[in-house]
Amino acid sequence: MILADTTFLIDCLRRKTSVENLLASYPGELILTTEINVFELYLGLYSNQILSRNNDLFKRRRKTIRELIVRFQILPFTRKEAVESAQILGNLNRSGKPIDFRDGLIAGIARANGIQRIVTRDQDHFKRIEDISVISY
Repeated sequence: MILADTTFLIDCLRRKTSVENLLASYPGELILTTEINVFELYLGLYSNQILSRNNDLFKRRRKTIRELIVRFQILPFTRKEAVESAQILGNLNRSGKPIDFRDGLIAGIARANGIQRIVTRDQDHFKRIEDISVISY
């Protein structure tokens, strides 16, 4: 199993890569993402000044996001994931190597569900996390 991070999803939306490319490199693998990654995609959509002034473009982008995320199994953020995320973030904070809390949530969801590989451009943060390996593309 491989977890798709937000940077990968954004690059899919921008047609810089694709789910098919990832599957071709890792045949037979299940590619998943998280509700946190979905949140980050929609946060970008709703934060965009240009899209706030162009309703047609906004609707097209929203549709493109929906079409992308339905291709993934989306992992939830439940108590098990919350505790795992807190452990990751707490350990990194204590060791003086903090990361963005959303990346900690994503990694916690991955680890709580037995996923050890994350495909991302944000290698710096995820490489700090024990039992997580980064797939670059």
